[in-house]
Amino acid sequence: MRWFILVFLTLFALMHLYAYSRVFKPALGKRGRWVIALLLSFGFFSPFIWRYADANMNSHIAYITALGGLIWMGFLVYLVVLGLTLDLYKGVVYISKKVFKINPLPVPPTKATTITILLLSITLSAYSYYETLNLKVERYTLYTDKLPENVQRLKVLHISDIHLGPVMGMDKIRLVLEVYEREKPDLVVSTGDLVDGNMRDKLHLADALSEMKPPLGKYAVLGNHEYYRGLEQAIEFTQRAGFRLLRGDLAQIREVNLTVVGIDDDDCRFFKKCQGTLSDRELLEKANPNSFVLYLKHKPRLQEGAEKLFDLMLSGHTHGGVYYPVGKLILTRLFISDRGFHKLGDSYLYISKGVGTGGPPMRLFSPPDVAIIELVNKRK
Repeated sequence: MRWFILVFLTLFALMHLYAYSRVFKPALGKRGRWVIALLLSFGFFSPFIWRYADANMNSHIAYITALGGLIWMGFLVYLVVLGLTLDLYKGVVYISKKVFKINPLPVPPTKATTITILLLSITLSAYSYYETLNLKVERYTLYTDKLPENVQRLKVLHISDIHLGPVMGMDKIRLVLEVYEREKPDLVVSTGDLVDGNMRDKLHLADALSEMKPPLGKYAVLGNHEYYRGLEQAIEFTQRAGFRLLRGDLAQIREVNLTVVGIDDDDCRFFKKCQGTLSDRELLEKANPNSFVLYLKHKPRLQEGAEKLFDLMLSGHTHGGVYYPVGKLILTRLFISDRGFHKLGDSYLYISKGVGTGGPPMRLFSPPDVAIIELVNKRK
């Protein structure tokens, strides 16, 4: 965990240095450089400021500082990516002239490129923020012969990664509740990162989630952010919201021949707060193979052979890569995929893009979603 923090701060510092030296400095005079340097310094320290506010101040101050700091973080990503793209083009122009004696399109003047990068970064940031405001409902149907003869179909609402905290709040819960009221699912499951902040004065959010009372109950697993931001508080919040928390455990819903299996996120190891096994196979082997096995796991990763031990696995964590397609290129090398519905042999996997955001409140072509998955009795 310390290494992660060190790497993050190093990259964050380098991004600020790059923005100053390559984007702003060439286009500004001495006074302007000092102003930008001070603003960038404040931007670098913004995560410390809003984390302190979230832990020690009221929720309104925490919201303002976190929203400002996280929007800056997202804006900086676009600023650096566009700046690097321009530098890459400058390199191509230089090599074309020196090596191949070709004159491609000239590089615009420095001030013009700085203004262009700023305007593009602002535009992309605004669009990315707008994309987070709605909630898409993904729909899938699975046919199975494991439901009892008297059960024709079973509707599951899958939510993930709401990231309730200083920024994500009642607006996200209302979107989820609207889907719940409209769809009337039989079962609700959450695959982690429900909580991502100090919840000391946010119990009303748990009470709002507790309004969902599906006939077959609500089940949840922990994500990595519950460990980062305070495990005990996160567990209390999740249970108050009406979820049964599965930590290396399973629940049998006998009336529909369904077994729900849940495992701790493997980041629990960094905090030495794991409960139950972290082995997919070891846990899934406890489930009744004649029942429909629904496996809840935050990160879409699996031990080899574990896909034979469940019927449907639900995951989150990836947020669809957040910034598509760059995020997809990275995450598909770390996980089974970054989003969507996948067939794994005779089993299935669905990866949610999540309801909220765990960092900047921005998404690019990765709209937030929940899933409605209908299990249909194919013997009917």
